[in-house]
Amino acid sequence: MAVQLHGQRIDPFTSMAQEMGKWMDRVLGPGGPRFCPGEVWSPAVNAYEYPEDYRIVVELAGVRTEDLDLRIEDDALILSGVRATPGAPQQGETARLHTMEIDHGRFSRKLPLPADIVPEGVEANYRNGYLWIRLPRKT
Repeated sequence: MAVQLHGQRIDPFTSMAQEMGKWMDRVLGPGGPRFCPGEVWSPAVNAYEYPEDYRIVVELAGVRTEDLDLRIEDDALILSGVRATPGAPQQGETARLHTMEIDHGRFSRKLPLPADIVPEGVEANYRNGYLWIRLPRKT
């Protein structure tokens, strides 16, 4: 249920998340550690529609291709995998963490697919930290 505040539509769950973020900044300081082990994060996505296809770009810097799983299931594109902790101390090293803003660990993203795609023609290419997915449209 959304509410109106100063003429703007506010989602109470988004508002609560923003308030929790402010509280975390007060407790931990801005940029304080936020990663919670066991949480699954969602990578950022750009989606484009062209006359001949749909193209999706997913930001996955530091993810190895063997750690990616991409599939179509129940009219949705499902992307999952894992990203190692960047810059983590090596065995025998000691380090104190000051800031952890780069998501790592398990990730998952589910994107609903339009009805006019050709599932057999889906192509994916990973380069420069981005996963490029092409979904051809039925003609």
